[in-house]
Amino acid sequence: MSKFISTKRFIGYPCTHRQWKAESHCKFVHGYSREFYFEFECSEMTQEMWVMDFGGLKEVKAFLDETFDHTFLVAQDDPYLEEFRKMDEQGIIQMRILPNAGMEGSALYVYERVQEIVSKKTNNRVKVIKVEVRENEKNSAMYIPN
Repeated sequence: MSKFISTKRFIGYPCTHRQWKAESHCKFVHGYSREFYFEFECSEMTQEMWVMDFGGLKEVKAFLDETFDHTFLVAQDDPYLEEFRKMDEQGIIQMRILPNAGMEGSALYVYERVQEIVSKKTNNRVKVIKVEVRENEKNSAMYIPN
């Protein structure tokens, strides 16, 4: 079966996180301007001959804006979660709780949400086959579903 692939990149999402389980400097709160790269796949294109109508990704952009634009990402099992929650309530940070706030965890988290949006938008015609989350020009993590 033939397959078609298209890609989309969203850039400029300044946020902070920490890897509280790390024994390195990554255990400290630090930030990056994240970017997100997606690969979409289908076997049947639209009448316009597109894999994915990028104009139809407004909900994806809104999700990324809400989750990653000037936010503090914290793992749901971070031992300082309650302290961060207080800072959020006081307006010091915009906290977002993720299962895993690191790059690999972010890639899976974003994949799950974006696949849900894309499936609904395309009546299951399009699949997200790769998500790459980049924290800077040197480092990224990817999630590629089976």
